[in-house]
Amino acid sequence: MNLTNFLQRLIIQGWKFWNDKDKLLYDAPKEKLTLDTLNQLKEYKSDILRLLRESPEIFQIDSALTLTSEQIEHFNNKGWLGPLDAFSLSEIRAVMDCLESHSVVPRIHKRSTMVFHNNIYNQSTSRDQHLFHRPIAELFKSPKIVQRLNNLGEPDLLLWRTNLFAKLAGHDTISWHQVFEHYSTTNIHEAKQSLIFPEKDKDALNFTVWVALDDSTIDNGCLQFANGTHKVRFEFVNNSVPASEGIFAGINIHHSLYQQGNQYSGTFIFDENDWEIEAVPAKAGQIIIFSERCMHSSLPNQTNNRRLAINARYIRPSVHIYPHRWKGDFIDENNHNIEKQFSILVSGKDDYKVNVVQDWNDLNEVEVEFQKMFNLLKFMHVKTPMNDEFYKINSLYKQAIEGDCQESQPKKDSAKYPLWEAWKRKSGMSKLVAMKEYSKLVASLPRKVVRKH
Repeated sequence: MNLTNFLQRLIIQGWKFWNDKDKLLYDAPKEKLTLDTLNQLKEYKSDILRLLRESPEIFQIDSALTLTSEQIEHFNNKGWLGPLDAFSLSEIRAVMDCLESHSVVPRIHKRSTMVFHNNIYNQSTSRDQHLFHRPIAELFKSPKIVQRLNNLGEPDLLLWRTNLFAKLAGHDTISWHQVFEHYSTTNIHEAKQSLIFPEKDKDALNFTVWVALDDSTIDNGCLQFANGTHKVRFEFVNNSVPASEGIFAGINIHHSLYQQGNQYSGTFIFDENDWEIEAVPAKAGQIIIFSERCMHSSLPNQTNNRRLAINARYIRPSVHIYPHRWKGDFIDENNHNIEKQFSILVSGKDDYKVNVVQDWNDLNEVEVEFQKMFNLLKFMHVKTPMNDEFYKINSLYKQAIEGDCQESQPKKDSAKYPLWEAWKRKSGMSKLVAMKEYSKLVASLPRKVVRKH
C-alpha cells in the first residue's frame, strides 16, 4: 500500500490528522468515515504516527499538486508521467538567467556547444550546478516537484544529482538508455557504481524530474520513452560501437568532456520496434517525471533554435550514492571529482546516514567570492587580461585550487613555460591567500556587457 498517497487523498477529502501523546487523532467529514477507511487507519496506525513525527510536510499538501489515481497508474504502467504544469515562465527565469550568464557557446567539432563550469568540482561540466547556484537548488526542492514524487510512493527523498541538456541547432539524437546502478556515458566500470541498492530496497524508485526551460518539441529534440521498459533490465555491452555512435554522442560536449579519448563506447541491446514508443513534447516550465529504469532517448534538433532543459535525480536515503568515495576514490565513472558532492534531503528523513547529506555547500566567504570572480572571467563578463597580467591571474588560480606547483618544468621555448614559471613563483602561498589575490585582480578588470545566448 502507498501510505503517503492514501493519507494525502484523505486530506484532500477534508481529513485532518494529529498526534496527541502517541495517540492518532483525526477529524473527517461524516460521509467519509467509511468502515474500510477506518480499518486501514487502524492497521497502519504506528506508521501514520511515525510520519506525523518525522515527515509532517506530507500532511501539508496543496491539492492542486496531488496526482490523480489515473496519473499514478500511468506512471506505474509506462514508467513515466507528463508533461505536468509546474513552473511559470517568471519562476524559471531565475534559473535561465543563472545558466545563461554562467555559460559560453564555443564551436567544438564544427558545431556550437553550450559549456558550463561547476564551481564545487572546479571543472567544466553540465553536472550538478545546483550545488553552487541556489536558484537551481530551490527549483528542485519545490513542492511542485517533491509533493508529486511523494504521491508516487516515496516519502523520504534525497536530491543527489542534476544535469543540463543544451541541445543546440544541429545536435543529434541521444540514443536509448536506462539506468540501474551506473550512469556512465561511455562504458560501464564495475568498481565505479554511482548507486548501490540495499537488498531490501532493491526496487526503490530512482526518479528523474526533467524540467523544460525552452519549449521542447518533436522538431527540436523532445524526450521519448519506450513504454513499460522500466520493468525489464536490458543488457549493456561495453566497447560495442565506435565512440562517434555512443549513447550521448549526439550532444557535442560529449566528445570533449566525457569521451576522454576512448575509441569505443557501450550500448544497450534494445530494439525500439519491439515496444510502444511515445514522444513527449513539453512547454517551458512543465515537468516530466520518469523512472531512470525506463528506456528513454531524445530526438535530434532539426530547428535553428536551442532546446534547453535541466533534470534532477532523487533517491531513497538508504541507497548508497557514489559508494567508492568511502574508499578514498573521488573520481566517478565520468571523470568528475565528487569529493565535495553532497545530497540534499528534500522530503522526509534520513535514518541511514550512508551518504553525505547537507543543506548547502560549505564554501566560506573567501571561497565564494573567488568562485564568483572566476565566473566573471570564465564567462567573459570582464575584459580578458593579456601578457603578464594573464599569467599572474592564472597562476593564482592554479595555486588556489591545487596548491604548490608539482608539475615538471616544460621547455623554456614552449607555450606552457610562462604559466609554469608564474605558478612556481607562488610556491608557499596558501590557497586562501591565493584566492584573495585572484579575486582582487579580477575585480579590477574592466566589465563587459555580455549578450545572452
